[in-house]
Amino acid sequence: MKRRLAAWFRSQRSQGITEFALIAPVILLMTFGIIDFGRGLYFYITLQQAANEGARVAVRASYFIDPNGATHTWPTDADVATAVQVHAVSEVLANPCPNGPIPNGGVAAGSPQLPPSNTGWIFVTDPSAAGNGTPNGPRGGLGTLPAPGPGCNTITPAVGNEPIKVTLWFNFQPITPLIQQVVGNKIVIVAYAVYRAEYSN
Repeated sequence: MKRRLAAWFRSQRSQGITEFALIAPVILLMTFGIIDFGRGLYFYITLQQAANEGARVAVRASYFIDPNGATHTWPTDADVATAVQVHAVSEVLANPCPNGPIPNGGVAAGSPQLPPSNTGWIFVTDPSAAGNGTPNGPRGGLGTLPAPGPGCNTITPAVGNEPIKVTLWFNFQPITPLIQQVVGNKIVIVAYAVYRAEYSN
């Protein structure tokens, strides 16, 4: 019996099992790391497209009908948020201060204020990094979004050809537990687009 056990432990099968036990965690970590990288890239591309579409809606002056059938002449923050949300289908987006300021001077890294995990914020502001200038919104005014809270800018709608910026912050949470522990919930994907208003009057 002892000889048989000793022979088995010296066999190639036991060596293969040992090697697999050592290598498997590394392979799994790399596999899930690649999946998380792919998810992050998908979110970035989706958010950038959504920011572009939101900015395009913010600056257009033409008569249009929204998805609910309501007619508009001038766009509002609500129209911008709807356009962004339609294109960012899988992301949950909200507005703490629709027209700024953007927290931490517009720098997501190290900001004390961040969206909850796997959710995001939409800002419609002037082109400055902090979003603290004017005009900071589309010509239609605040629209139907909640009124700004304490510390939020009041809206100053654009009236001519001023630039308007749509910024999205999305707090991306990896699905790999080890990566979650290393980075926490502080991977913020930032996308923005700046378009010049087409109101002309």
